[in-house]
Amino acid sequence: MENADVLARELDALGHPLRLKIIAMLKLHGEMHMALLASRLGVSRALVKIHMKKLEQSGLVRSRVVLIPGQAKALRMYELLDFKITVDPGIILKEVNLNE
Repeated sequence: MENADVLARELDALGHPLRLKIIAMLKLHGEMHMALLASRLGVSRALVKIHMKKLEQSGLVRSRVVLIPGQAKALRMYELLDFKITVDPGIILKEVNLNE
């Protein structure tokens, strides 16, 4: 059932139009920080932060903190991880225990 849990988490993370746009933006531009993502998508940083947390918890995105040399400033950079999702009813049937 572990694979079914992973699939459900990934599909849930991809189940919002803004998160799909974030995925596309990261695929197109590579690693980006939250302020740049927010600016390019025309939304607030707070909104991007909420959606990035969901994507990161699902394992589709990872973040790292980068210190800016000579400044007391750090940026959280986000990177898209490679993933492939295949939804096949036969695979789902094998993964889900129906106890029939």
